[in-house]
Amino acid sequence: MTAVTASQGVDIRAIANAFAPGTFRFDPLGMVSGFKAYLIYSALAAKSDTELAAMGLKRETLGRTAMEAVNVLRAG
Repeated sequence: MTAVTASQGVDIRAIANAFAPGTFRFDPLGMVSGFKAYLIYSALAAKSDTELAAMGLKRETLGRTAMEAVNVLRAG
């Protein structure tokens, strides 16, 4: 896991599966990855700061968290 997951105790796999479930192997031009990152980011951004804190996240790390979640999904 990355520094974000280790330092904040965030379960990136759970976030990925909650907001953009499923694995994918074929990703032409990164379009699937980008769309899944957008779905995850949008879902997290809609949450209040209190809800994010309960998940172990800060609003300023949402972009990085979304991309990490996509990488987890790609890894399977």
